[in-house]
Amino acid sequence: MALSMFLRAPVCTNQAFTKHIMRLATYTAATNSPLVVRAIPNTVQLKSVTAKAETMPITSSVRSFRTSAVRMSDEKPHDHAKLWVIEKATSALLVPLIPLGLLMPNKIIDSVLAILITAHSFWGLEAIAVDYVRASIFGSVIPKIAIGLVYLLSIATLGGLFYIISHDVGLANTVRQFWAVRSQGQNA
Repeated sequence: MALSMFLRAPVCTNQAFTKHIMRLATYTAATNSPLVVRAIPNTVQLKSVTAKAETMPITSSVRSFRTSAVRMSDEKPHDHAKLWVIEKATSALLVPLIPLGLLMPNKIIDSVLAILITAHSFWGLEAIAVDYVRASIFGSVIPKIAIGLVYLLSIATLGGLFYIISHDVGLANTVRQFWAVRSQGQNA
């Protein structure tokens, strides 16, 4: 697989590189004769075919090997490294923002926390849905439903958090109220 991926890389599509590889792949160093792969004869014996065997260079057989379908679209490939950095930055930002939001409750910090918490949970749930609800196991419909549910849950979460921020006491004060109820129940 790695060899076929290497041969499809832009470096390997250079014409000079291809000629050099073809020369190296089709000739052996010891005998200076072409290195060929003999084709397997058909089960039906034909007198005209047995006299002459077909030959094929080894690089042709390697280049024809595909591990997955080649995408023919002009779409730019996704750069998942940038998304990974954004996910880790979001996680790192949550560490100081959660205590800051509890110490200084206001709508701006609550809104930033709501967005970051929703994004963090969305990426986690999406990773779970993509990794464990695969089309090869569940068919083509159920993975789409799972991703749709992740989107729906994330939209509902963000909407609910913004509702608490704008129409209620805010996120930090809601957490403080939950802690106050729990501590009163323990004292009684």
